[in-house]
Amino acid sequence: MPHGEVPARFHDILDSTALGHLATVDRHGLPQCNPVWFLWDGRHILLSMRPVTRKYANLRRNPNVALSILDLNRPERYLEIRGEVIEFELFEDLTFVNRLARKYTGADFTQGYPGEHRYKITVQVNAWTGQG
Repeated sequence: MPHGEVPARFHDILDSTALGHLATVDRHGLPQCNPVWFLWDGRHILLSMRPVTRKYANLRRNPNVALSILDLNRPERYLEIRGEVIEFELFEDLTFVNRLARKYTGADFTQGYPGEHRYKITVQVNAWTGQG
């Protein structure tokens, strides 16, 4: 598995509206996988998470993750990222989750409310693999 930055040939997948499938490790040491919206800032994967979710509890306990993303136009082409959470940034408004919603829906997030605690999760890429 290559280490270092994700090559430019996979940036189109990271910039697309494909969902990521986020794998975390639960309290029993078992994998848990959830579809997630994400942003790519050129170096990190950025996620939004409510602190009441299992995946949030999993990441607080064990910051190691894997994220798998399929190319929407060619499903045999994919990117897998392995990394670790390096920052949990609390947002008490919808500013960050609105950025995600605009990427995926073209509009602001409609399922939250101002004052709702959400965390921007920053994932450092440690290794990657891809096909196609």
